Amino acid sequence: MKPDWLDTNEYPFESKFLELEAGKMHYIDEGEGHPIVMIHGTPSWSFAYRNLIKLLSKKYRCIALDLIGFGLSDKPRDWSYKPRAHAANFEQLMAHLGLTNITLLVHDFGAPIGLAYAIKYPENIRSIVMLNTWTWSLSNHQIFSKASKYLIGPLGKFLHSKLNLTTNQLVHELFGQESNMPEKLKDQYTLGLGGPDETVSSLAFARELVGVSKWYDELWKERKKIQDIPTLILWGERDKLVRIEALQRWKKFFHECYVLHFEDSGHFLMEEHADEVAQYVSNFIKEEDKKKEKALHNT
Repeated sequence: MKPDWLDTNEYPFESKFLELEAGKMHYIDEGEGHPIVMIHGTPSWSFAYRNLIKLLSKKYRCIALDLIGFGLSDKPRDWSYKPRAHAANFEQLMAHLGLTNITLLVHDFGAPIGLAYAIKYPENIRSIVMLNTWTWSLSNHQIFSKASKYLIGPLGKFLHSKLNLTTNQLVHELFGQESNMPEKLKDQYTLGLGGPDETVSSLAFARELVGVSKWYDELWKERKKIQDIPTLILWGERDKLVRIEALQRWKKFFHECYVLHFEDSGHFLMEEHADEVAQYVSNFIKEEDKKKEKALHNT
């Protein structure tokens, strides 16, 4: 049953659930054809991809999950919320769906979770699309460190448990004043993070931004396993959280990398430029199809 707060005009998809040890994981599975799997970051949920799904599901099969603690998934209080655990849940979903030849679309904190799967099962990933993200230790990153300490400190916990202000403030800050998003849509993001008591659990996710350097380092050491996967990077240059230095690092890493800049967009590129993002993703998949067909023809 869908919650009363959900705007089903904006998010008109059929809900599906996978029973996990941590609880029920919600996901949507729309359209047919080449699979595009979308993983959200924080503070977000699959609602962020709704417009991409509406457009891309006309030609492709679009799967978007809600990580445990977010969106329409369960929000257990006694679960770890560590990214390694989220990655394990994502791996279970992929096994449940039996997907191969995947285009993996990741944003923000979704990249470490999705790329952990790609590193483990590179044969299942045909291409990658990245939007303003990273997959390395942030322990020395001043911006992330300050944000994380604020979110998990006594003040942050109080605001979450008593006033539910931190989530609202963070969502508004990340979208920025340049965004024309109506308040009712921003509310869908904050409500998807749960009530005042439930959002306390999601604070653990913010803490892990800087608290699991060892896991990030383990992933980064294995990065060569995905270095040859064709990758499209779409980057909002007004991002206040993930800076342009991260993009430069990705450009040096992937052997076959295509980069498109959005000068007037911030952290939530898929929210501000869904039409363009969908078109670029579709064109990217078509080009990879042509390359695959040509390679088969030449063998």
